[in-house]
Order: sequence, then C-alpha cells, then structure tokens
Amino acid sequence: MTWIAPLFALLGVLLGAGASAMNDQRRWHREERARTREQRVALYTEYLSALENTGQALLTVLRTTSAHERPAAVQTAFTAHGLGAVRHRINVLAPAPVSDAADAVFRALRDSRRYVETADPRDESALGSLKEEIGDLRERLKAVMRHDIATTR
Repeated sequence: MTWIAPLFALLGVLLGAGASAMNDQRRWHREERARTREQRVALYTEYLSALENTGQALLTVLRTTSAHERPAAVQTAFTAHGLGAVRHRINVLAPAPVSDAADAVFRALRDSRRYVETADPRDESALGSLKEEIGDLRERLKAVMRHDIATTR
C-alpha cells in the first residue's frame, strides 16, 4: 500500500503538466490569431488609404493638368502613394478572397489612367461611371476585408 500515494502524486504531476502544456498551446494559438488579425487590420487600412489617395491624385491630375502634361502626371500620381507595394503585401498575407478583390480594384484604378490621360475633365457622366465602377469594387473589397477580420479571431 505504500506505493499508492507516490503513484497518485506522480499521476497528479503528469496530469498537471499536460493540462499546463495544453493551456500554453491554446494561449499561443489565441495570441497568434490576434497578431495576425492586427497585422491584417493595419495592412487593409494602409491599402484602403493608398487606394483613396491614388484615386484623389488621379482626379486632381484630370482636373488641373493640361492635356499634353497629363501622361507624365498620371504616372507620378499613380505611383506616389505606394499602392503597388501594399498590394504585393496583401497578396502575400491576406487570404485569396481579399487578395482577389484587392487586385480587381487595383486593376480598375490602373486602367483608369488611360481615361485620365485622354478624357475631357468636363465630361461628368463618363467620370461618374468610372467612379461608380471603382467604388463598387472598393465596397466589395471592404466587405471581404471585414469578413476576414471577423473570422480571424
């Protein structure tokens, strides 16, 4: 009977160590998900800001730059806010639905450069449809970003 007490003590130590290891692993996973979520929130915010700033810069070029100076000004406006670099980080760090939606907005904004280079700044209907197209893509992007952030908890 003298071996029962040490056996139960050893069993208690093993169970305690196992429970502690499981709790540590759960805590690590929880912290890792929180880090991933924070990283994505910051990245998504940066991308949306770069999109907005790039779009505003292109609009400013359309409204304030003469037609023969626009091609160079458009290129400068498109690259000035680092949109491409942030897009590459999204392609590496974000899930496929976010990456695909981010690429769609990027391509539409990139394609709008041709419009800005050649358009009549007074043609509000063409500009309105371009803004609507890009706005719809941006709203879709925001929706998939929100979904990703909500599910990364």
